[in-house]
Amino acid sequence: MSNAGGGDAGECAVFGAGGFEIAMLAVGGGIAAVDAVLGGEMDNAYVLCRPPGHHAERDRGRGFCIFNNVVLAAMHARQVRGLTRVAIIDYDVHHGNGTQQAFYEDDSVLTVSVHQDGLYPNHSGALTENGAGAGKGFHINVPLPPGSGVGAYAAVFDRVVVPALQAFDPELLLVSSGFDASALDPLSHMMVTSSCFG
Repeated sequence: MSNAGGGDAGECAVFGAGGFEIAMLAVGGGIAAVDAVLGGEMDNAYVLCRPPGHHAERDRGRGFCIFNNVVLAAMHARQVRGLTRVAIIDYDVHHGNGTQQAFYEDDSVLTVSVHQDGLYPNHSGALTENGAGAGKGFHINVPLPPGSGVGAYAAVFDRVVVPALQAFDPELLLVSSGFDASALDPLSHMMVTSSCFG
């Protein structure tokens, strides 16, 4: 499809000519960052990539996401680099449904999603969705009410995210850093200021 001018990889996952190649570069950026950090070339890395990834599921793209970059980076860390505990924190205003789906029955990956309640995708991100089988308790969803700001996010990180990370003790921490919880974002209803992202 990419060579034919574009197409649709799934629900709201339209891409243009060359889109497949661009999406693969985004995946490769995440994997290269994992290798650079685990190889000792740097202490940490920030991958600025588009398209985003956290809505993409195993068998289809969703929500402007073709591939799930953070999931593939975590899988690389586990399967190629041999890590046994990887944590993924997602503070995009939308729930990272694809990330949760990928590891829902897996106790080697802790996922934490802090998101606005009631936004796309409406079928996931409830507080009660905390994993299944071996993954039970390794998935934390914090759906915040519209209008939440810096105080709410700080409280969630202090009282939920940091203690969960300390208990899990990951060998690698990956972050899906969406900035659409900003008070200036026209598609969300959160009140986060730029100081919160700093």
